[in-house]
Amino acid sequence: MILIIGGAHQGKLEFAINRFSGKEVYHCGLDCLDPKGTDGIIDSIHLLILAQMRAGIDPEDYFTTAIESGNLSDSILICDDISSGVVPIDREMRLWRDTTGRIMGMLSKHADQVFRLFCGIESQIK
Repeated sequence: MILIIGGAHQGKLEFAINRFSGKEVYHCGLDCLDPKGTDGIIDSIHLLILAQMRAGIDPEDYFTTAIESGNLSDSILICDDISSGVVPIDREMRLWRDTTGRIMGMLSKHADQVFRLFCGIESQIK
């Protein structure tokens, strides 16, 4: 598994497509509850987490199961870093931010490689 993180619009998807060419891209949205173990590039994991929370699915359980079963072992996961900036006043947004942070920690621990992008410049942090 490879994890790519960074702020919104920092070039994460373009980096993934160029670096790992030939991989299918799956875009998560607020209607996505399970990318079905895609072994390509799974973009916008942060939106998958919010969609699952809103649907009553525990995203931490989901990702724990996906890691343990090996469903994500060949995947490239892309997530916006939503941990920076002002802490949201809205309870749901705070919970989403906290949950996403815990999941990114879990994924980075199990990832073979972790990249962070800032202003389109990648840094390999693992």
